[in-house]
Amino acid sequence: MAAYILRRVLLTILTLVTVSFFAFVCFGKALDPSYPLVLDPDPLNRPAMQHHYHLTDPILERYWLWVKNVTREGFGHPASTQVADHKVVESTTSISSEVLRAGWVTVQLVFFALVITVALSLTLGTVSSRWRGGATDVVIRVLTYISWSVPAFLIAFFFRRWFAGSQTATSFVYGPQTIDTHGADIFLIGAPTGGIVDWFQHMTLPALALALGLVGVYSRYVRSSMLVALSQPFAVVARAKGLSESRVVIRHALRTALIPFVSALALEIGAVVGASMAADWVFSLGGIASLTIGALGRADPFEMTAVVITLSAIVLMFMTLADVAVGWLDPRARITAKG
Repeated sequence: MAAYILRRVLLTILTLVTVSFFAFVCFGKALDPSYPLVLDPDPLNRPAMQHHYHLTDPILERYWLWVKNVTREGFGHPASTQVADHKVVESTTSISSEVLRAGWVTVQLVFFALVITVALSLTLGTVSSRWRGGATDVVIRVLTYISWSVPAFLIAFFFRRWFAGSQTATSFVYGPQTIDTHGADIFLIGAPTGGIVDWFQHMTLPALALALGLVGVYSRYVRSSMLVALSQPFAVVARAKGLSESRVVIRHALRTALIPFVSALALEIGAVVGASMAADWVFSLGGIASLTIGALGRADPFEMTAVVITLSAIVLMFMTLADVAVGWLDPRARITAKG
């Protein structure tokens, strides 16, 4: 398993390097942070900024300069449009600190949502398979179909509207409102400010909104896997030995059903992280979504590249954890990894 994890780390590094190249090339060709200076009274300010950030150099040279700067100073600073005496005044904000802070918020949101998703999917899928064909099974399947059909951003919108009362339809155009909701409210809007209670008050609604959009899919995976596992010879033998049906379901069939469930969840981690950005934006958590909107508004290719690399790192981290979980659940995966 140690060798497997080492290979995944090396693959992650190679993937991040590849992502950084394509992201920098795409954003470097598409975005021009000097555009606000088009209307500047001094016509020399924009060329000064373009020269400072090498915006007119060949893209491969710009990427090489960016790589050398990253190895020395991290992601550097956002592109600044402040020009004095034809020299750019660098921003005091660090891109690295911003993406680390925003990325940590996104990691917490995704992890909390995955915990809720796993718990609800296993519970609903197991109950549905245990009483398959009955009224309980039908009700659960209808609810999961409804959950599956509603996008995460719409669930987040209604959650904020119902539980916080501060979201309107215009927020999707102009951004979520950032009014102060601290007080006696159970759920709060904005980034957590400290303490476990405060963290749950801020993170529960967005994590639950994200999870409900996933439960409909993954509870179906669990139900199907459980139905297959309950018909396998080991389940028949367990019943023949006198074990109760509940014990057969929980102790024998559930672990087998977890393998395809975790594998399917691992394949969709990228979509989960992408959906988390909608919940992040609606609830004003200050995660990657807020940073992305700001970077796009400034047309900053350097900050956008850092955002994409951070998102890729988050996706790869959760995929690695999911693969390790599959290896723990399935001895065949461990043997393959060892080979």
